[in-house]
Amino acid sequence: MRQLKLFSMSFACLIAALGSLAIFSQEIDVLLQPQRTEPSFFNQMASRPPPYGPSSYSKKITLIDCTYALLNLRRVETPEKAAAVARSCERLSDSMTATMPTNAHAWYVNALAHARLGDTDEFLASYRKSRELGPNEQWLAENRTRLAEEMYAEFDEDSRRLHEADLTLLANSPRGTRTLAARYASNEEFRERIIQIVERLPPDRQRAFLQNVRSVLR
Repeated sequence: MRQLKLFSMSFACLIAALGSLAIFSQEIDVLLQPQRTEPSFFNQMASRPPPYGPSSYSKKITLIDCTYALLNLRRVETPEKAAAVARSCERLSDSMTATMPTNAHAWYVNALAHARLGDTDEFLASYRKSRELGPNEQWLAENRTRLAEEMYAEFDEDSRRLHEADLTLLANSPRGTRTLAARYASNEEFRERIIQIVERLPPDRQRAFLQNVRSVLR
């Protein structure tokens, strides 16, 4: 009986060790992927979805890599390869949202991938999901705002309301105000939208926005 218990304990330890080794391997695989500055980065991204491990850190790295790739598809040699990169990031974000449906960052990457692929309905659904799940994350709101302005012509009324909520969030913070002021200076179509929002803000936030616009235009 003691020998059987010893064997059972040894077997359990072996399984645990193998499980730990597998997790370690998954995490290391993320770190061993080509860096964004390496020539092979886009080739690797086009060939398959980037790997990720169980940790939130590895997931975040992989999502950031996909975001970088999707925002820099102009560096890819052919439209076919650019579409392959977008499909890889679509599959990656689909996988993450299937197991972590409350991950607003993954939904944003999914929206960005669908935007690059021209899938308007899927883009809008994922965009709305990201906003609903991450309404107060400023860094994510900045990313969504950039994407929303790019795809604004495709927005329905509900999506435009969500976009206005992101703009309001940014306009109420110093960093967000600087971001919006820079876009105001460079994008004429954006000006009317942001002015309507700034007019509803407290006087101190209105002054901060105007000061940032003046600073950008100098």
